[in-house]
Order: sequence, then structure tokens, then C-alpha cells
Amino acid sequence: MKHFFSIVLFLLLIPFSQTWAETLNTDSVLSQSSSAESSSLLLSDNNSKNEKHPLPVKEAFELKALSVDGETVAVTWLTKNNYYLYKDKISFVAEGARIESAIFPKAKLKEDEFFGEVSIYDEPLEVTLLLSDITSNPINLIIKHQGCWSGGVCYPPQSDTIKVDLTGSKIYSSTSSEQINTSELKVKEKFRQGGLALFFAAFLAGLALSWTPCVYPMIPILSGIIIGQKQTPSNLKAVLMSLAFVFSMSIAYGLIGATAGFFGAGINLQAIMQTPWVLVVFSLIFIFLAFSMFGFYDIQLPSKFQNKITNLSNKQSGGNFIGVSIMGFLSALIVGPCVTPFLATALSYVIAGGSALKGGISLFAMGLGMGVPLIIICGWGVNALPKAGPWMESVKQIFGFFMIAVALYLLDRILNPLVSLMIWAILFTYAPIKIGIFKNLTQEINIWNILFKALGLIMFAYGLLLWLLVAKGGGDIQKPLDSILYGETIEQSKINKFNTIKNEDQLSSEITKTVNSNKLLIVKFYADWCITCNKLERVVFSNKAVNEALKDTLTSTLDVTDNNRFNQSMLARFSLVGPPALLFFKNGLEQRPYRIIGEISAEELVEHINNLR
Repeated sequence: MKHFFSIVLFLLLIPFSQTWAETLNTDSVLSQSSSAESSSLLLSDNNSKNEKHPLPVKEAFELKALSVDGETVAVTWLTKNNYYLYKDKISFVAEGARIESAIFPKAKLKEDEFFGEVSIYDEPLEVTLLLSDITSNPINLIIKHQGCWSGGVCYPPQSDTIKVDLTGSKIYSSTSSEQINTSELKVKEKFRQGGLALFFAAFLAGLALSWTPCVYPMIPILSGIIIGQKQTPSNLKAVLMSLAFVFSMSIAYGLIGATAGFFGAGINLQAIMQTPWVLVVFSLIFIFLAFSMFGFYDIQLPSKFQNKITNLSNKQSGGNFIGVSIMGFLSALIVGPCVTPFLATALSYVIAGGSALKGGISLFAMGLGMGVPLIIICGWGVNALPKAGPWMESVKQIFGFFMIAVALYLLDRILNPLVSLMIWAILFTYAPIKIGIFKNLTQEINIWNILFKALGLIMFAYGLLLWLLVAKGGGDIQKPLDSILYGETIEQSKINKFNTIKNEDQLSSEITKTVNSNKLLIVKFYADWCITCNKLERVVFSNKAVNEALKDTLTSTLDVTDNNRFNQSMLARFSLVGPPALLFFKNGLEQRPYRIIGEISAEELVEHINNLR
């Protein structure tokens, strides 16, 4: 019983949650370089005394390789001031020869803000390679490395190929990682170059993502499936069902990673699954499941099929292992797509690397990490659920309302914001009344019954706050009180209008205006199905201070709701995984270090714009 109420409390706190992972979303921006240079993550404020913006990676770390003699190659990085390389990120693979050893000079120790104590080179570096078993000349030397700018930008891992003529000192220029056909490398070599480390890093990133709102809707889905059975499942069976759900969810993410690695940014699987008809159909499924929780009908197979299945397993009303697996797979694609800096960075690396294998494995591991809380909450928590009786009916009703909440969560992406807010207000005020929070305590008075009433009253009070937001004309559903007391929204007719860009000529024209007018251009990547995009529209771009800051700027929108060729090409051109994203242009050039990926507050956006002027 104790754990059951913990589950309910956790679910009730969903709308209020502002986790540390969301803070990372608002405090960090994703800076992505040109297509030949892959992409990079802006990890902190730009505070270098000598430069305002980082150099392109090829200029910051100019790379050369030459043959000293027939069996020795010298690799040199002409590292610029205020830049440094990580020693443990440097590796070599020779095609046509075997590298016996790599001789490094002594590195410096640095207390890195992000990786702890690391060995770095902040001056020009030369590494000597001793070769053997040479079978061809010239050889292809594949060099992997990663560095940072002291102003706060860490470049993504680089992979360059240089041809080295072992008979002389001829130097060949490097080619970018996107020109390398990574499928020619052996699978064994791929894993040797950090495959296991990549798996665990992705798993840890998934754990961090598990505490964002992207994962919350999956909790009532899985819990509802488990609770929806006629007999309360054993603890083991609940854990196994949770594992099946998470494993299938991870397979879906792995498919996204493999697709991104194989096709690049050309195919966005999650975007395809966000079309309105898919969202409506899936929402109707959850509403259908909710009404079964309310007792209007039982979801069962025809008796002929039930008899066959009984020979293999017990009858299940809420779902079997196949059903829960299918629901886990679809939930990853439809219910939980969020473009956070974590996910955007991971997919950017996958796209730049061009490896379907690494992309699939890394995002599969990320999915497993995201599923850990689901297994704990929905698997082991089932042991505390009420047994058969009146309590069980109340529990089913509660999870029925959670199913409706998930359906509304999906429809949020296509409904009018004010209409959506009204439906949320109805749900949060009607559900507590329906489950009986205002009825007298006729049952035995104990701490759990009192807590149940208290939680219901919190839900009801939250619903009343939402009605106040409706009367106010809108606001942030996650922070209703702040929106009521401090939110300075303006009338819809006075909100700054963003020009919609429908082709490349329009985009070029808008960028050209920044040269002639010397104004700042903001290009917003938006989609109807993007929940964070809609939140930004409701809360940030309706804010009075933001609209004041936008008065002297040029503003345009790239609506990527439809996954058509033009939208795909725009995402690929700017190395973006998906919306939301804000790009800033001055004097005809994008200010890449100032890109914003994901969520940002109104105050932060105003400060961001003022800093760019």
C-alpha cells in the first residue's frame, strides 16, 4: 500500500516537475558547426578573453601527417591558443599497415569542468607512429581526436583520413568524417575504438533523460497495463512485463539510431510518427483503454482464441507480453519524442558518424537507461497494489484517468492551446470528484485513507488553478501559479508575428536582409506535434518582455510539421535533429555558438537577444 501511494504521488507531480535534466535543457545550448565539421555542444557561457566565438574545428586544430622514413609517420596538430586536445580521445588506425606503437609527449593535467581530471595538450602536438606489416603505399591513416575551446565549447569527436606516402615526405590533406566510408572499417575495430564505453555513456545519458517529462507519460501506460489484469500479477510477472515494455522501447530507440546512422538526417522516424492521424488514432486507443478501466466493458479475445492461449499462459485482461511489447515500441515513437540537448547531441553524432551499427547500439542503450525507473516503479511497485475488492476498482479508475491524461498529452500537439488547457482543467477537477475525495470517510480512518483524500484535493486545487489560467487566456500548465502571479502575457493580436519560410529563396532573402538592415534575424524551427514548441509559443513568445525584445529584430519560422523533402533538407542543412531550435543571423552569417536547442525561459531568451545585439 505504501508503495502504491508513492506511485500515485509520483504521477501527480508530473505537471509540477522541473527536474535537473530540464534545467540542463534551458541552461545549455547546442552549437553545431557546418556539415563538413559535424556538430558541437555549447556547454557553458562564452567567456574567452581573446575570442567571442570558437574557430571551426579544422582551423582550431590544423592536422598534418608525413612520413619520417618508410616505417615511421609523424602526426602533427597545429593547435591554436585557447584550444586543447584530450589525450585519451586521440587514436589511430592504419589501412595498409599495422601500428606497433604511438609515442606521445608528456601531457598536462587539467581539472576539466565536464570530465574531471584529464590529460590535455594545449600547444602544438606531434605524435610519432611506428609501423609494421606494411602491405600498401600510400597508406590511409584514420585519426580520431577531440578537443575544446577554453571559452566553453567542446567539439564532437572528429575522424579524419590522411593519405601518407611512406616513400617520401608528401603530405596529403585530411578529409572530413563525413567523407569516410565507415562501413569499410571492421566491426571489431569499431568496438575497439570505444564501443563498450559508448554503450555505458549512452546508458547513463538515458538515466538522466528518464527524469524528464518525455518519460513520465509511459508510467501510467505501463502501470495501467499491469493493473488492468483480472488478477493482480505476481511481483515476478510484473517485473517481466516491465522488462518487456522497456526492451521493446529500447529497440524502437535503437531503430531510430540505426536509421539516423544509415540514412543521415534524411529520414526522421519519430517525425513520421507524429502526423495528426497517428496521434489521433493512438489517443483513441488510450481513451478506449481508459473506458475499460472505468468498467464499461472488458477487453478480451474471443473465447476460441482465449482457450488456445490459456494453454500457454494465464488469461490477461490488460495485456500479455506481446501486447505490452508492442505498446512499449509504439510509446517510444509516439508518446515520448522530445528533442533535448542530450538526445539532439547523440543523434547529431550518429548522423555525422554515418554508422548504423553504432547509432543503433548507442540509442538502444539510452533506451535501457530511460527504462530503469519504469521497471522500478511499475515492476516492483505492483507488490503493494490493493488486492481484489473495492480498493481495486478505485485504483482502476485512477489509472483510467491517467490513460485519458496520456491521450490528452498526445492531442496537445494538435489542439488549440486554450482548448487543450480547458480540457486539462476539466480532467483535474472532475477526476478527484469521481474517485470520491469529497465523500465522508466511511471506511476505517487511517493514514493511507487520509493521504488518498489529500492527494485528491491537491489534484482538485491544481485543476482550479488551471481554470484561472483559462480565464487569464493561457499560461504555463507546469507552473500555473507562476503564470497567474508573475506571467506577463499580452493579447494574441499584439504578439510578434514570425514570417513563415516556405522555400530556400525566402530563407536567403531573410538572411540577406540582415546585411542591408544590420538587424538580427531569428529563425525558429517549429512543429505542431512538438510539445516543447507549443509550450514556447504559449509561455515564452507570448511574454511581454520577449515581444519587446523582438521589436527590433527580424523573425521567421521554419514549420517542419510535415516530414517533406524541403523540411528534411532544412534540418540537414543546419545539422538539426528536430524542433525546437532557434538560430540567430547577423550580417548574413549564422551565429552558431548562440544557437538554442530545446527549452528556454522568457528571461533567458531576452538576455540572449540583448547579448547578440
